[in-house]
Amino acid sequence: MALSEAEIEAMKVPYGRNQFKVSDGGGLYLLVKSSGRYWKLAYRFDGKQKTLAFGVHPTVGLDEAREKREAAKALLAQNIDPGEIRKQEREEIRASVEQKNSVTSAQESNQRSVQQRPAVIDDAEQQRLEGRRLRIIQILARTKNFTTNEATLLESLHSEGFHISFDRLRTDLAWLSEQHAIQLKCGALWGIYLTQPGLDASLGSVWIPGIRKPEFSTEQE
Repeated sequence: MALSEAEIEAMKVPYGRNQFKVSDGGGLYLLVKSSGRYWKLAYRFDGKQKTLAFGVHPTVGLDEAREKREAAKALLAQNIDPGEIRKQEREEIRASVEQKNSVTSAQESNQRSVQQRPAVIDDAEQQRLEGRRLRIIQILARTKNFTTNEATLLESLHSEGFHISFDRLRTDLAWLSEQHAIQLKCGALWGIYLTQPGLDASLGSVWIPGIRKPEFSTEQE
C-alpha cells in the first residue's frame, strides 16, 4: 500500500521492538528505527537479493524516494545494477578526495611551483564534465519527443568527440536524473527522457549547477 507523508510522520517504533519496515510498493520501503526513518529499495540482480539505501526521512521526502526508485528500476531494466552505479560514484568521490589530499601535501612541500597546477587540472576536468552533461541534454533536445535510448545516445556522443564508456555515460545519466534534468523510465515507456528543466538548461534559459551554460543562451541581456 502506498504511503503518505502524514502516515510517515506518525510512525513510531512500538515499545519492545527495535525497528519495523513499511512498504510503499515496487520494492521501496521505509525502515523505522528509534534513531530515525531510512529509505531502502529491495531488488534482485543477477539472481541475488540486494538492498539500496536512498537516505533518511525527512531529508529525503516521499516523492524524492519514489523518483530514486524509478531511476533504479530504469537501470535494472537495462540490466544495470544500481548498487554498482552507487559504488562507482563513491569510488570516484574517494579518488577525488585522495587526489586533493595528495595535491595538498605537494603544495606544502613545494608551494610556489605546485600551487596553481592542481587548480588548472581540476578546472579542466570539471569543464569537460560540465560540457559533456550539456551535450547530453542538447542531444535529447533535438530528438523526437525528447527521448532516446542509451546506445543511441552513446553513439551520438562518440560522433561528436565524447569518447566515453557505457559506465561513464550511466554515471552521467544518474547524476542528470538526480538534478531532474532527465527522467529514466522503464516498462512500456522505457527510455531516457528530457524534462522541462533539462530543456531549459539546454537552451540556456536556466542554469543547473554542474551543467555548462550554452555559449548562446535565450536569456535576456
